[in-house]
Amino acid sequence: MAEGKRPALTLRLSAPAWAAVQRHAESGYPHEVCGILIGQAGDQPSAAEAHPCSNVNKERARDRYLMDPQEQMRLEKDARNRGLDVLGYYHSHPDHPAVASATDNQLSWESVHYLIVAVRDGKVVDHKAWWRDPGSPGLGEENLQLP
Repeated sequence: MAEGKRPALTLRLSAPAWAAVQRHAESGYPHEVCGILIGQAGDQPSAAEAHPCSNVNKERARDRYLMDPQEQMRLEKDARNRGLDVLGYYHSHPDHPAVASATDNQLSWESVHYLIVAVRDGKVVDHKAWWRDPGSPGLGEENLQLP
């Protein structure tokens, strides 16, 4: 293992969290949707909850998202108050693969999980999890376990 790299982890989503992501991605098609993954961090990060946020990017909603900062802050504060962790974020790629784009790489934060779901014709057709190691220039695919 390269120095500074974390061991391979698997991001796990509960059945309710995965169902919420799928519902949100499909109902928001053909626009990108976004939300927050909340649960327990650690050696086996597990997202028990997925909370939709509004995409406030109205000019490029089909291929960009900007999470409503007030909603994001409220959900993150609520998670902390309940003793839970913000594991990361999810968003959809309408009519594009579940692959991190140049914009996703540029705007990603280190040590945060990113779930991308591909949606075609209003249905989720693929999904991938991404992670950016500290000091890394971009996202790398990580393991994902769904119910």
